[in-house]
Amino acid sequence: MRGILAKKVRRLVADESGNFGILTALVLVPLFAVTSIALNLSKATEQSGRMQAALDAAAIAAVKSYGEGEGQAKAIEKANAVFLANFGRSSTVEAPAAAGAAADGSTKLVVAFSKINDDPAATASYSLQYDPIFWGLSPYTIARNSVAARIPGIEACILALHPTASRAIEVGGSAVVDTSNCTITSNSRDTQSIYLGGSAKLKAECLYAVGKISATLANLELACGRGQEDAAPTPDPFKYKKMPTAGSWVSLAGCGTGFVGGGGGNGDCNGTGKTPNKVADSYAVTLKPGTYRDLEIKGKVSLQPGNYIIDGGTMKFASQSVVTGEGVTFFLLNGAELDLHGGSTFKITAATTGEWAGFSIVADRNNTARAVINGNTNSSLTGIIYMPASKEIQFSGNGKTGGECVRIVAQEITMIGNAGFKLDCKTELANNTINNPGAIRLVK
Repeated sequence: MRGILAKKVRRLVADESGNFGILTALVLVPLFAVTSIALNLSKATEQSGRMQAALDAAAIAAVKSYGEGEGQAKAIEKANAVFLANFGRSSTVEAPAAAGAAADGSTKLVVAFSKINDDPAATASYSLQYDPIFWGLSPYTIARNSVAARIPGIEACILALHPTASRAIEVGGSAVVDTSNCTITSNSRDTQSIYLGGSAKLKAECLYAVGKISATLANLELACGRGQEDAAPTPDPFKYKKMPTAGSWVSLAGCGTGFVGGGGGNGDCNGTGKTPNKVADSYAVTLKPGTYRDLEIKGKVSLQPGNYIIDGGTMKFASQSVVTGEGVTFFLLNGAELDLHGGSTFKITAATTGEWAGFSIVADRNNTARAVINGNTNSSLTGIIYMPASKEIQFSGNGKTGGECVRIVAQEITMIGNAGFKLDCKTELANNTINNPGAIRLVK
């Protein structure tokens, strides 16, 4: 029996055709496996690359949309459209069963919004189950993400938010405006989005307009060489800050009729001191923070640090008034109006701590009242004037070449006198900045 078995083995080994078949089978199996792995790796790499490119485009679209004032839902919708346009559908792509999958089975990515150094950022993520082409390989997940952020552009001193107004920013008459170290920016799409006319002169780092710039070139001096037209709109940088609420009105009885409007006879002035019947020329009434129905200042008044809320009335500095206040913020609520006459003298600085640090005048977001702010050579105002719904702010600074640490945000802004703006005001403005939209960059 043992001899018969040995004989069969020798015959099998000597059979060249059978040996070749075995060897061929032994070679083809690993070759087929290697080829399968290589083809699947190539296909998966291609899918991964296409996915990453589509995610990059989607993240950039999300940041652009969200950063220009559209809501998160709208920004995500645009990001999805861009992603699908670039990535499309494939037989090897399955709609993910987790978040980001639509009910109809169409593929959607996951978008999350955040901030990088206070600038908008978006993370776009997507994963799919890759089903290998050949047998023997198990399905596996390909996951990628992309992070895009807007890099801040040059700082703006003046920002007009109105999207269509003619002359949303106007420098006219004999005004002389100097914003050498920062820009002037208008969101209006009008052909005269920024207007410089008459004998007015304007000096700025640059002009940015969503629409067009109309200017007497002989009176315009720009460090950037030429104004930027058809620019991207600049969103309201402070739109998410919470407004305060009005409280009980502070009584002005006893503060003296010569010092404040509505002031009664001389006597106790809202707990800050007793106003004498006969006052010296140097005497000043002291007011405390709180809610006022109206606040008309007619004489010498000193303001204690804090928030002064004007509830539906008018805040007015009369022509002979002298107003001083450090760490002060005025809030114009419930339609309150602002009127600071050119004959008044005021020295106001904003608080450097707190929720509204760096702001000197704030109007609520439905307050469309126009405002007049006229300083003189002895006046100074430090802080951000934030009146986002105001139809117009007429502004004239103190006319000093040194300028003031002032920023202005409103629907429309008219410069009616001489004004200079400082740039290096990080302390005074509590690090608040208004930046033109810079380039969108992929950061991951």
